[in-house]
Amino acid sequence: MRMARSAATLVLGLGFVWMGAPPSAADESGPALTVAEQQMADAVQCDAGAMSGTRKTVLLLHGTGGTAQEVWSWNYEKALPDAGFGVCSVSLPDRALGSFAASAEYAVYAARYAYRVSGQPIAILGHSQAGLMAVWIAKFWPDIARSTSDVISFAGPMNGTALADGLCAAGSCSPISWQLGTNSKLTTGFKNAPLPTGTAFTSIGSLDDEVVFPQPAASTLPGGRTIMIQDVCPGRVVDHGTYLVDAVSYRLVLDALTHDGPADPSRINASACAETVLPGLDPAGLAEFPKTLAALTDGLINPGHWVSEEPELPTYAVPFAS
Repeated sequence: MRMARSAATLVLGLGFVWMGAPPSAADESGPALTVAEQQMADAVQCDAGAMSGTRKTVLLLHGTGGTAQEVWSWNYEKALPDAGFGVCSVSLPDRALGSFAASAEYAVYAARYAYRVSGQPIAILGHSQAGLMAVWIAKFWPDIARSTSDVISFAGPMNGTALADGLCAAGSCSPISWQLGTNSKLTTGFKNAPLPTGTAFTSIGSLDDEVVFPQPAASTLPGGRTIMIQDVCPGRVVDHGTYLVDAVSYRLVLDALTHDGPADPSRINASACAETVLPGLDPAGLAEFPKTLAALTDGLINPGHWVSEEPELPTYAVPFAS
């Protein structure tokens, strides 16, 4: 249920608070945000646990084609509060099918808000494009790195994806396909920008990923810890969408959240391989996910959305793109 927005508005049915303008921003650093603040504020929600000041808070960033509701409401927004964590999420503009730079600003705004309302360092969990985005904002906004203990990625295209290369092979494709190519300016700028110290980075991939591949190369993050699901459970089948419900992926997330440093597969008990889905999963929420798949397919495949070249990088990333 969405009610009129204010910093204290509690959505009682879901336990979520919709965000207005953030508290004092004296500690912000990095590139100035260009998106209208109210637009970003309208996209952010935090639950009562995050607002309590007593729970470590996890910011959830959804991938291409989705919204926060469609991607997270029926899985991690159920499991993490039951495990004692606060949760914030943000719906990226245009379902993360448009400007990566604009989506990254929404993620920055949401991370700053989550940090301030929770009163302690946060963690960021991103899926697909947003797995890369979570690391991106820690690289280019120093205050995000300082206020974030863990960045965790599911299927992040840290080195681009061959799927994007194929979609753009004829010289025209969607803007985000251009940007997530293995040799794009965005991918090059991301790889060349230094990884900050003091934040733990965990990149989780799967050899079965049909969207971000080839694995493990696509999701390998130098300076962080890269873990394939099959490192923990040989032969386990996890495709691009099922990271969101997979029990072993969830175990790795919890391991990162509850220990210093990145997740460590050696701490995952072998019995986890017999588990199927994460706890608290709401099967009814699966009805939301086809909306994401439909939007993703239309956004990538419909020629009406295609452009003939990669969008320009934001100015702050240009020095790293060559």
